[in-house]
Parts: sequence; structure tokens; C-alpha cells
Amino acid sequence: MNRFDIALTAEGLTAYAIERQNGWERHQPEGAPPWMERRRFWTDAILQGMARLQGACPDPKLLEQFDCELEQSRRGFAAVPVSLQLQRETIRSLRNFVSALETAGGDRRQQINVVRELLEDVASHLPWAGADNGLDLARNEAERALRHMTAQMPIRFTRILLGGDAGPWVDGFVSGAVTDAETIQRTAIYNEAVRRYPEVTDWPALCTVYTGRDLTSAQGTVDASAFDLEIMNQAGDSFLKEDGIHLLGGVELRVTAYDSICMLKVEPGQAPEMVTMPNTLDAFQAAVGGDIETVGLDANALLVCNAFGKLMGLPANRQVGGDTIAGTFLIVGAEDGEFCSLSDADAAHYAEKFAEPMPVQEGPTTWEFHVF
Repeated sequence: MNRFDIALTAEGLTAYAIERQNGWERHQPEGAPPWMERRRFWTDAILQGMARLQGACPDPKLLEQFDCELEQSRRGFAAVPVSLQLQRETIRSLRNFVSALETAGGDRRQQINVVRELLEDVASHLPWAGADNGLDLARNEAERALRHMTAQMPIRFTRILLGGDAGPWVDGFVSGAVTDAETIQRTAIYNEAVRRYPEVTDWPALCTVYTGRDLTSAQGTVDASAFDLEIMNQAGDSFLKEDGIHLLGGVELRVTAYDSICMLKVEPGQAPEMVTMPNTLDAFQAAVGGDIETVGLDANALLVCNAFGKLMGLPANRQVGGDTIAGTFLIVGAEDGEFCSLSDADAAHYAEKFAEPMPVQEGPTTWEFHVF
């Protein structure tokens, strides 16, 4: 028995993509794929998923039609706005798809997340977001399904709350069991706290460890993945109310804030990113993946990289002064021989200078060494 009208769903998603192509577009995050490319991916994934749930082979002609109609629209053919009825039927079909995935067994969260991302995109488009088409209900159901299914995974995670009775407070979820100050200092939550509140030098911390799937011990669990954490942190503390979440225990401690500095982090194949890190040797070694060495860039900036990156087979990152830097590197400020925060002007300069990454090769990089 067919649970979805796949052809109708394809018609609705194609018409939606044409509307977005010919209208106002969302802000494009730096380094992210174009929105039209992502809409094509979402449409393809949803249509294929629907077909497979019904025991049928995906029909490639549906995506060919999608491409054809978008191309015709780009050439100036008139596009008819999507009717309210087609909006409702398309969103109803997506709701049915999420419901079917939730009951199909196995970890289907990535497929549900595709629907959630598409619905989030639809919610940024006023002709659909402002209509009585069931969009809000569909988004809520997809998010609820992701929370519910994540709570049923055999995972272990920690909620960290930084801040005393009077605040300020910063909190979130991290992977595994985090119960000591040193590990807290390596989390994104701590780095966010010291970035937002540099005046705070001593952070009270409450670390509470949980498991999913109603497991009463850490035995049989795995540390929560980045995808798990994305779902948890989006839900916030309401995630802890999901069936299947079990409290293992917690600790209270104090974390003395390191002097943190702002710098550029440049990873192979990625655009430079401004980050805040503790100004400690451990933090720098963790960032570059081993022992560090510095390369002078100018009077006010240093490049910090892995001293043995090429010997370790780390991937080529950027060309600097006729040499190739292997692996992730950092650009920090320099003052009186000490590391310090990079100035805004230097950050903008080096972000532009190293904006273009070198091609990333799969697997370890083989470097040639010549002795003269």
C-alpha cells in the first residue's frame, strides 16, 4: 500500500525550489554549499527515501524533471506561485514520511534531519511560512522525532553548567563523561564562556552525566556523536525530559579561567575561522595535533603549526613563504615575545590572505624530503 504520493511531493518541492530561485534568498553562510544545491539534495534524498520505504525503486525521472523545470525557470519562463492546496499536500506528505521513518526501525535520524532542514528552509520563505499549510506542526514533529530517537540511543553525555548563583551562566551538552576541570577547559562551552565574559576568572561548574536508552550504567554506551549533540543542544534542557534519559551522577567543581586569546584557526580545505582558546601549551598542541613550532609573519603576528606535520603525513594546508604548511595551523598576535590576541586588522588581513585552501587529498599525505 502506498503511503506517500511521491509524484505530488516531487511537484510541490520542485515548485517550491523554483519560487526560491526566483525570489529572495537566505543569507549564505561562508563556505557552505549554495542553497539551490542543498534544496536539490534534500529533494532527491526525500523522494528516494519515500520510494524505498514503499519497497519501490527510486524514479530518476523525478529529479530529471526537477532539474529541467528549474532550468526553464532560469531562462525566463513564467513560474506560477504554488497554490495553498499544493503547499498543504506537500507538507502533509513530509509529515507522513517523518512518521513512517520513526516507526520503520533502525537509526533513521539522518533522513528525518533532511526533512527538518528542508522545513527550516521553507520557514524562511514568507509565501509558505505565512500560509495556513501545517508548516509549524510539521517542523515541531520532525524536531520531536529527532529528540525522541536520540534519547533511545545507547549514548553517554554530560550537561555542563558554568556560573554561580548570581551568574553569568553558560551551559550545554558535551560528549562522554566530563568531570574534571582540565577537560571542561577544552570544551566549546568553556571557550564560549571565557569569550563572552573575559572578566570572570573563576567559574563554578556543575557537570551531570546522563545515558540514553534508559541504561543505568555506562556499560554498553558510546560517547555521544557530534550529530547527537547537535540535536541535544538545539533542544536545550527539554531534552532531559525525553523518555530514555537516565541520570548517572554529577560533580560540582571550580574552573580557574586561563588567559584566553583570540586567533585565526586555519584547517586544510576550510576557510580561516576566528576562535578563542586558552593561552596554554596544551591548548595549542591539541589544536595542531602535536608539538608546535612558530613561523614569523610580521612584527605583530605568528603562525603556530605542528613541528612534525610533514613527517606525520598531515595534509597540505597553505603555502607560506615558499613552503607548504602541513596540517592545521593558528595565527596569533605577538607582543614582547609572548602570544596574545590577534588584532582585528591582522585577523582580517590573514583571513583574506589564506582564504583559498589547497586541494585536500584523501588519506595520509606523502611528503618528499631531499638531503643536500
